[in-house]
Amino acid sequence: MPFPEADLPLATTTQQRILELGSSGDKDAEDLMQNLSALAARNGLLWLGGDEGRSLYRLQRLGENCYGDLRKVKLTDFGLAGGKDDGEADIEGLALDGDRLWLVGSHSRRRRKHDDNKGEPLSLFEKDKQSRNAHVLGCLRLNGEGLPVAGQRLAFDVAAGLDALSQFLAADPLIAPFLKIPSKENGLDIEGIAARAERVLVGLRGPVLRGIALVLDLHLDGIEQDGSSTLTLAAQRFRYLQLNGLAVRDLAVVPGSDDVLVLAGPTMTVAGPCYLYRWRDALRPQEPRSGAGITVEEPEPLLWIRDGRPGRPGKGSDKPEGLEVQGKGGRLLAWVAYDDPTEARREGGQGVRTRLDGFVVPD
Repeated sequence: MPFPEADLPLATTTQQRILELGSSGDKDAEDLMQNLSALAARNGLLWLGGDEGRSLYRLQRLGENCYGDLRKVKLTDFGLAGGKDDGEADIEGLALDGDRLWLVGSHSRRRRKHDDNKGEPLSLFEKDKQSRNAHVLGCLRLNGEGLPVAGQRLAFDVAAGLDALSQFLAADPLIAPFLKIPSKENGLDIEGIAARAERVLVGLRGPVLRGIALVLDLHLDGIEQDGSSTLTLAAQRFRYLQLNGLAVRDLAVVPGSDDVLVLAGPTMTVAGPCYLYRWRDALRPQEPRSGAGITVEEPEPLLWIRDGRPGRPGKGSDKPEGLEVQGKGGRLLAWVAYDDPTEARREGGQGVRTRLDGFVVPD
């Protein structure tokens, strides 16, 4: 089959957003800058999620393309995370829909990071770990000023340390074998979320099966105006995307349409190629399918965001992790956030900062 991605030139950044995250030496700011994994913006507020901690972060627009005045929002304050003993929330996706900010954790097992700088021997037999707080799918209800006032989450089994989504996946014969494999090794690893009303799309970075990427299409019950009830799964099914061996790194709804943009990249930790796709009619109501076969959908490749060259150890690698779409001046801009940013992306000004890249989305 043809691979139109091969004909795309490497995309050129049209604009950049400067994110002023804090003063030099601020550990929260440093951790967020190094592990930025999700973003969503509206009305002068920019929400950020990271791989570390149990919080979201909110920035205020200070200028046309500059955000600062970082504020932490603790997920424990809204019933979306437990305490420190329950591990990191590992937030991997954010999405705004109406007065709700949706979030999803990785739901994955993690192997401890190896640090060459400490001179420790490499081992592939280290025990991986499971974070209870990473098993979260929920939302914050926002007031008229865009500030959180209540939280809801998918039903969570305290005794098992799993939410309803984890329990569904554990019972699925296709995915269950991958739940015991650490993330970034083709084990289960959720990254990316898109939402409209009671419908939520959740992207999987892993597993990738026969080169096919997976997205969970969920219908949720219990989304109440006062944000007081527990969310439940009313229906769920898998969608199968042809991304030519790449996995979902984030999702974002195209304003005014049923389309979703897909940020795609490697399942593994390599700083490999990343593309932006347009998944047309992703949120259109669909009839139940019958039969044993699957339907593989083929999103349209739009932009080649990152080439396949590795990063430089200690100097960053610019791995695309977060995606947001903005309508501006009659065109669409795709804003991309980077994990492990390069030195050039962090330079300029005082304190801890990084930059998002803005790309014009082709029609």
